[in-house]
Amino acid sequence: MLIRSLAYVGLTTRDLAGWESFAGEVLGLPADRAGDRLLLRMDERIYRFDLRQGEREELAWLGWEVASAADLAEVERSLTAAGLPVHRADDAECADRRLIGMISVRDPAGVRHEIGYGQEADFRPLRLTRPLSGYLTGGFGMGHAVIGVKEYDETLAFLVDGLGFRISDTFGGFIAFLHCNPRHHSIALVHTDEPGLRHIMLETTGLDDVGATIDVCLSRGIVTRTLGRHTNDRAVSFYLSTPSGWEIEYGWGGIEVDSADHSARQLVGPTSLWGHQHLVDNEIRSS
Repeated sequence: MLIRSLAYVGLTTRDLAGWESFAGEVLGLPADRAGDRLLLRMDERIYRFDLRQGEREELAWLGWEVASAADLAEVERSLTAAGLPVHRADDAECADRRLIGMISVRDPAGVRHEIGYGQEADFRPLRLTRPLSGYLTGGFGMGHAVIGVKEYDETLAFLVDGLGFRISDTFGGFIAFLHCNPRHHSIALVHTDEPGLRHIMLETTGLDDVGATIDVCLSRGIVTRTLGRHTNDRAVSFYLSTPSGWEIEYGWGGIEVDSADHSARQLVGPTSLWGHQHLVDNEIRSS
């Protein structure tokens, strides 16, 4: 499996100022604002969130990491052999993403996937803007992304056959959870007539961080789903609304998978063991 992790996400928003305050006051993430661009850090990587001023609130790209130039070339050969149009980034594009090398390709749903290596890093201690123990990143990447797509079967085949992801679980024939490292899933697909980014999951290194952050979010009225535990990855988490309207899942304690031993499972029953009830105006709403 050549793709190692979800390295970064690119997003457009009409409200960079709102994102800057949200990142620092809610998520504890230091921000670097330069004109119409806002970079958010979670760890030693120079950024994990790349927000650009735009007309719509939407996902612009997903950035996947490989280990080397040789691995990048191998992914490019595999995608080209499959008949997919691959774009090789020039020096200016790589400099914009703070990478040594990068290619990009669009999946059947139109989502742009960037695959690169050599992302800039600053290994001096990072000071988060709220008292948090930190985020689980490193070889696990920045977290996971859940994407709604109309072209579910075709996009799933692209991720598995084109990019080399492995299926962790499926649910109801319309959700697939896929991994590329020990994190239970780095991407999940949801079959829907309303495509787009559903949520990005950030995992902390301590349960108390989840408790402290849900208190902050409750005080702001931005909790969208209560504290709960998912059936498949066992993460304890809650959901909150971002300034762009899509959600962040904020959690701790997800299980790890071993690709050599893991068999894909088909889940039945609810997606949560308990909790994750929907909130509207701080009132619980039936799912």
